Amino acid sequence: MSEITNRFCDSTGYAELSLKQYGRFTGDADETLLPFLTENTIVVYVTGEGGSVKLGASVHTIEPGMVVVLFPGQCVNCSALAGGKSGGMWMELSGDAVPAVLQRAGLTPQKPTLMPTVPAEQSEAAALFASLTDPAQEYGPLCATGKAMQILDCLLRETPRPVQPKVANLQRYYVDKSIRFIETKYPQDISVEDVAEYCGLNRSYLGKLFRDATGMTTQEYLIRHRMKIACSYLERAAAPIAAIARSVGYPNQLHFSRAFHKVFGIPPREWQKRNRKV
Repeated sequence: MSEITNRFCDSTGYAELSLKQYGRFTGDADETLLPFLTENTIVVYVTGEGGSVKLGASVHTIEPGMVVVLFPGQCVNCSALAGGKSGGMWMELSGDAVPAVLQRAGLTPQKPTLMPTVPAEQSEAAALFASLTDPAQEYGPLCATGKAMQILDCLLRETPRPVQPKVANLQRYYVDKSIRFIETKYPQDISVEDVAEYCGLNRSYLGKLFRDATGMTTQEYLIRHRMKIACSYLERAAAPIAAIARSVGYPNQLHFSRAFHKVFGIPPREWQKRNRKV
């Protein structure tokens, strides 16, 4: 007598999720890490002695065994405990599905840290992270991506605050549409009103959808995207600051410098001196 069982897998929602790179890092407390903007999503499992991480304007205490997420467009600045060591295992992810998966674990730009309910020595996520980032191992892209998916699945099971996504498909459509508009039109003198008009929505309503989906306002996303592009020019181009400012939508160099300083805490010329790639 034959017996057949089957289960359907609704995996379509994870199609837009890919692993870009991964690894480990360690450092002493007196080693400074220059502020940088994240382009993709970086998930870090903290293994050092702890310290703090500044994400945008918010400072978060980090401890061993904690998961910290660096979301795209955030200005990141890290420091270890005095006399201690920083360290972590990390993976960089991209794709539209990433925010929704992390949101289910309660990880958002407003709440970027998570202390799993399972101790580090019993955590499947920690074990998988250690396996994925083991320098003695070499994985093919399919195997590495599979391990990254397993890590995310473990985080969902080990989180103390699982939640369901807030953003419906239609709402996500408008958020994606506004992001495409910003990333196409950022060199022009556009405003939040222009984004809302392009989407055919009220500015306040679009702002709520955008914040629910990304954790930041439409204006913050526009500024951070411009700053990310500006950083790439400052690193490589010999163009004057005023020209770079115009290329990212700031006809007035002073307005650009003020916005840059607000994001990074230093003027663009000083940032360029520290990061210029000859």
